[in-house]
Amino acid sequence: MLSLVLALVAGIPSHQVAAPASDILSGVVRLPDPASAPSTSRAAILPLRFRRVPGIGWSADVELPVERSGPLSMALLSPDAGSWKLVTGRPLALERTLAPAGDEMPGWVVDRYDGEIAAPGTLALRVDAVDPPGARPPSEGWLFAKTSSGIAAEAWLSTLEAVAGNDLRIVARETSGRGRVEAARALVEGSTGPVELRMDPFGDGTFRAALPESVGGDVRARVELRGTADSGFPFLVTVPMSFQVFGREVALLGDARAEVVDDLHLAIGIGAVRLGLLDRFHTSAEVWGTNADGIVVPVCWLSRIDASVTLTLDARWIALAGARAPFELREVRVQDPATEVVLDRVARVPLDVGALPAAASRRIRAFEPDMLTGGSRPERTAVGLVPSLMLVHGYCSGGSIWPAADFTQPKTVFLDPNANRSHDQFAQRIAQQAQAAGLTSFGVVTHSQGGCAALHLLTYYESGLDLARHGRRIQSLAAPYQGTPLASLGAFACGVNNDMTPSGSATWLAGIPSWARAEVYYWTTSNAGATVCSSLTELFLGDPNDGTVEMTRGQLPGANSMGHVTGWCHTTGMSFPANYTDHTRNQAMNAAAAR
Repeated sequence: MLSLVLALVAGIPSHQVAAPASDILSGVVRLPDPASAPSTSRAAILPLRFRRVPGIGWSADVELPVERSGPLSMALLSPDAGSWKLVTGRPLALERTLAPAGDEMPGWVVDRYDGEIAAPGTLALRVDAVDPPGARPPSEGWLFAKTSSGIAAEAWLSTLEAVAGNDLRIVARETSGRGRVEAARALVEGSTGPVELRMDPFGDGTFRAALPESVGGDVRARVELRGTADSGFPFLVTVPMSFQVFGREVALLGDARAEVVDDLHLAIGIGAVRLGLLDRFHTSAEVWGTNADGIVVPVCWLSRIDASVTLTLDARWIALAGARAPFELREVRVQDPATEVVLDRVARVPLDVGALPAAASRRIRAFEPDMLTGGSRPERTAVGLVPSLMLVHGYCSGGSIWPAADFTQPKTVFLDPNANRSHDQFAQRIAQQAQAAGLTSFGVVTHSQGGCAALHLLTYYESGLDLARHGRRIQSLAAPYQGTPLASLGAFACGVNNDMTPSGSATWLAGIPSWARAEVYYWTTSNAGATVCSSLTELFLGDPNDGTVEMTRGQLPGANSMGHVTGWCHTTGMSFPANYTDHTRNQAMNAAAAR
């Protein structure tokens, strides 16, 4: 008999997650079309290749197509950028602004140039770097440039099943309608080194290139689209991408069997063969049955992160749907918990059910709360209760960010400095620190990725967050629930983060049911007026943004939006104060927080 699995990951028990049939019908828990969550850009992003030049030191030459006259913005990004000199091939009046890149890119400098270009055409640029002591070559450097033409592009991987041996293609297109693409290429670097791919037109406005089977592991790509703008002059737009390509870790066999565990539960064993070294899987499936009229109806959605490819079905979902045999599973998928990359996927699997638990025959009109997490949430009692508010920072944070005076006791400060973690790893760290502090119940106030991690924790793992009462369990500020293009540029900071790329975040969100989203209260922020938060990220983020997260990507459908506030940026070192230093909002979150 199949056993009811209780997985322990670093001491953190996992939930058997369930969602009602309405989440299936609305598409909340369905994987997205890859084209619906592309990486986007409005800028040209070019690497600086330095060579030694007698009498100068080190020099890098760049040719920049400028498709129209008018405003032109350029920025050099490097730890050494403050000591470099930008030389233009024709006279240009440029205003220079030198600033640190911000807390999320420690040690990096942005050297920004803004001006007007009188005539379009290719601009010859040279970046000079004087020999530093010891004659070492300059540090890694990049040129970012944006014109006023509005030329824009997007790119995506053709499938969410980024597994070696599958048909993996990089797809891109120009999206503004203000230019005609004439040549496209993808500069790709994976575990086996760099490769340049020519992208061919596909007939639907897209350009595509097949990814060689030799490309695997952590993959970074830079897609370049060149062509002629509606002004008649050449343009260049660059889309950065990052994704992971796995070896074949697991293969679904297309069968599933359910066995009765007790009067309430069925254990569903999904036929699968392990082919790799992963010791945990994120398994999800829709359960469908047949009603009294012979119509196939959705029963519920199930999902779990553990060491097996087994799900547990509470038979009350069957009773609620009025379902009976034959049953089947739909949209069965197995993902890597650390990246949410889909390892294998089957559209339909017949479910062999020999018998049903007694609960399948109950009369039930609505789901009960314990049906959502497998009944794993214990009841809150006053005996031995150690409540607290946990203050959580975000990706790559150097330490505590929340002003201590804005939050009253009992409170606990989460610390995981200078770290780059997946949402799953981040969630486990929150739970582990809560355990270490002896907290039996806690609400969270979170910044940036901390909001995604807290939502993941509430959904997939047991913790004191389950037991927090009398207020808001999760309050988040500037969380990239729908990702940020900056995640693909993470090599400049603490590393690329797959969960926060536009594609990775959409895949992750497809595993967050409506009941968990409803527990989140979130704010977004941005600059005010014409002053931008970051002189670098403004070149390729859409408006409005806070220097890291665009307002549109900070939305969490199904959650509680507390509004958008201007005059605040994502972190320190930007043009407006860091949004987490807003004392009025902080005190309001403190008063509303569950503990």
